[in-house]
Amino acid sequence: MRRGPSVQIVALTVAMLGVVAASCSSDKATPPTSQVAQTVPVRSSADDGVLTIGVLTPQGSAFTEIGESIRNGAQLAVDLINHAGGINGTGVRLIREDEDVLGTNLDAAIDNLIADKVDAIVGPASSANALAGLGEIVDAGVVACSPTASASLLDDFPDKNLFFRTIPSDTLQGTAIAGAVDQTGAGQATIAYIDDAYGQSFLSSVSDALSNLGIAQTVPVAYSSDNDSIGAAAIKVASLKSGAVVVIGDATSGPVMLEAIDSKETSFSPSYVINDAMRRPAASAQAIPDALAAHVTGVSPIAYSSDPAFLAALGSTPDKPSPYAANAYDCVNLIALAARSARSTQPVDIASEIPAVSASGSPCMTFAECQHDLDTVTNINYDGPDSLTLDAKGDVTNPTFELFKFENGRDVKDSTIP
Repeated sequence: MRRGPSVQIVALTVAMLGVVAASCSSDKATPPTSQVAQTVPVRSSADDGVLTIGVLTPQGSAFTEIGESIRNGAQLAVDLINHAGGINGTGVRLIREDEDVLGTNLDAAIDNLIADKVDAIVGPASSANALAGLGEIVDAGVVACSPTASASLLDDFPDKNLFFRTIPSDTLQGTAIAGAVDQTGAGQATIAYIDDAYGQSFLSSVSDALSNLGIAQTVPVAYSSDNDSIGAAAIKVASLKSGAVVVIGDATSGPVMLEAIDSKETSFSPSYVINDAMRRPAASAQAIPDALAAHVTGVSPIAYSSDPAFLAALGSTPDKPSPYAANAYDCVNLIALAARSARSTQPVDIASEIPAVSASGSPCMTFAECQHDLDTVTNINYDGPDSLTLDAKGDVTNPTFELFKFENGRDVKDSTIP
């Protein structure tokens, strides 16, 4: 997920408020690197027996729909856990904080959650905020599970084994994007990418995957979020005459870059492949013109659950699609099941059990079902609404991605690609 004017969680205009910014990253002036400035021992204190989970999401912003969807998924999980008896007979507490779309309130929000003695945090939502705030979270000895921070810069973050995510890394999305380019039949591809840490790492993933498929590439074209840079980059991309153009961008400048390139392509229309930040799930989002949309294929982690029971419990409707709610629901259930398995609400104990409860055991889909299985079998494999497995590092393994197109200005699922 991206955030900001060059980040996937800030809008160019209020009209773009429905964009699925959730699977993302970007800059905060100069994006933070994945370095923790100081090593602090993991927190160890008396176990109070109460599992307290913070939810760190964007609130009251142009992307409030994303934050609301994540919070609703987390709240549904807590409600069902508590209905099933909680953790060892004690209800789970949920505390909400606003991570802020610009990141200016991020430190205060994290400080508030730590002061409230949370054991785990669902979030941050944006990758930029994860890169900026994750060091403080893990230094405090708190588990973090992000439903949407997909940046590949987080792959090797020094997280003390306390960070997990229920969305696949952009490293894997880069492979899926190359697969989508291959499906166009184009013999040559040009990559236009947002020139920040997020875009640069994404560029590397896509370029490597294209090379592995034997697809020729031109020199990549970088752009920033200002109009002059976008205009110059669009002219450069058009001059390269590639049959496929990959646009890697955030929710704001990405669509502008896409339309700018298309406006310069006067002699032919290439096939465009775009990343997940440019989805348009809400009717209020700025639409991609129909003539351009006919040539665009998007690639995204699966954003919407297909499980009828989950969607009914969530209250999801076509007008309220609830992107990434299932990812947040999975985060809460993994944290709770790990605490139940460890018979501890100590963060370090929870973290040690999360990979184990998500793989290589008896399959189960709900907390109640999994809790029952924990009493009767040695290992469980929490699958959630849409099948989930994490590796030992806490990353999603073997994900399926969606290929999406646009109809009437909104994105719609077209097919899937492993």
